[in-house]
Amino acid sequence: MLSERKQIIIKHLVEAYIRNGDPIGSETLLKKSPLECSAATIRSDLVTLEKEGLIQSTHQSSGRIPTVRGYRLFIDNYLTRKPLTMDEEEALKKVILKNQDKKNLLNAASEVLSNTTDLAAVISPINLNKKIFKHIELYKLSSNKILAVLITNNDDVENRIFDIDMGISEEKLKSLKNYMNEHFAGVPVTEIPSFLKESMTAIRDEINALLKILTEFVISDESECIINGQSKLIVNNDLSNIQKIKKLIELFEKKKTLAYLLNKCIKTDGIKIFIGHESGEKLLNDCSLIAAPYMQENRVVGVLGVIGPHRINYQKIMEIVDFTAKIMSENDEK
Repeated sequence: MLSERKQIIIKHLVEAYIRNGDPIGSETLLKKSPLECSAATIRSDLVTLEKEGLIQSTHQSSGRIPTVRGYRLFIDNYLTRKPLTMDEEEALKKVILKNQDKKNLLNAASEVLSNTTDLAAVISPINLNKKIFKHIELYKLSSNKILAVLITNNDDVENRIFDIDMGISEEKLKSLKNYMNEHFAGVPVTEIPSFLKESMTAIRDEINALLKILTEFVISDESECIINGQSKLIVNNDLSNIQKIKKLIELFEKKKTLAYLLNKCIKTDGIKIFIGHESGEKLLNDCSLIAAPYMQENRVVGVLGVIGPHRINYQKIMEIVDFTAKIMSENDEK
């Protein structure tokens, strides 16, 4: 638990760094925060916060910048929601809702998100053609690869090969397959993950593997994933390193990866924020993803979001993403 002074320091350090992009030193914190102590005391606290992994030193100066853990602490504890003004909301609505055709609507929403946040925007609609679970076969190809063969209504057959982080024995794989085939025949595929989460917490690692498999079968086709504003990131000062740019280009070429990441937010109530490695995707280590689901007839039909560097105005961008998702939901209900 951080002391009150350290909480003030981390809050003001992250806010100041997001605002101007310069590493923050003790003198700046002394001037810009309500702290009533010496610069030496602040320097000592900065050393402690760095040891705790919340901030890090830079080569350019004696100042510090937030780490992923520092950003997460700030977002979870010190970031306050600040709704968009009525004028801002109306401006977003006007541009998005003039496009009534569904495909044009998604493109318009993606373009507006990118232009408004000056970041890359992604939208992944979900295939609403209900897949009814009939039967599944799971085959172990290697220590960390599984072939899943899903049979759904109308005897449609789909195959996927998955990388599984943990080793699952042939016996365990067989018992999981049998459990699913016995309990979920006739159940929509999209509803099975929630049943699994509720009923099988005792074998959490195995269930996480199955959830990953099932999610892959219900996410949108990669060709439906809409991306806008990639070039905005390539010219962003915080992502100007050539290696970071290569990662971004590779990420945007892998639409299926983006669709999978967005679909992690399907069960989210409102905004979901991944900072760096939190997404589990190495290509996003230098970026943050802010996403939200949008609805139709009380069910999620897609997820939209923006991708940018760690140093972004989370307060503002959260509100833009959240409100855009609400616009999309309202439009779908009409």
